[in-house]
Amino acid sequence: MTKPTMKILIIDDDVSIREAVRLTVEEQDFLNIEVTESADVASGIQQMKAIKPDIVILDLHMPDKTGFDFMNIVQKNKLLAKAKVIMLTADDTLGNLFKAEHKGIGAYHFLGKPFNISELQALVLNLSLLS
Repeated sequence: MTKPTMKILIIDDDVSIREAVRLTVEEQDFLNIEVTESADVASGIQQMKAIKPDIVILDLHMPDKTGFDFMNIVQKNKLLAKAKVIMLTADDTLGNLFKAEHKGIGAYHFLGKPFNISELQALVLNLSLLS
């Protein structure tokens, strides 16, 4: 039986976080994972257009533009038609959760930093079943 392939775009300005997330999502036996990384919103938008990811793992606070700015841009341009968003942030406040839910972009999930490896893996697997 062939494993389904999931395209995952990680957008975070911290290279060590991107590496930790990449290693986490790749370390499982149920999916073929294709990971693309971006360090900021501008390159993330370019990657969205190029690879059309199934899942976007997005930092909230980055220089220049925020994760919410990214979500606004892709929503206006209809780039996230099927992508599910996991907001990965140290600022996992209730206010930010409500703000994100109000955006209404795809299946939206909020995960705090530092993240739990098993929780992120389970979330990616669960979202893959919804695709």
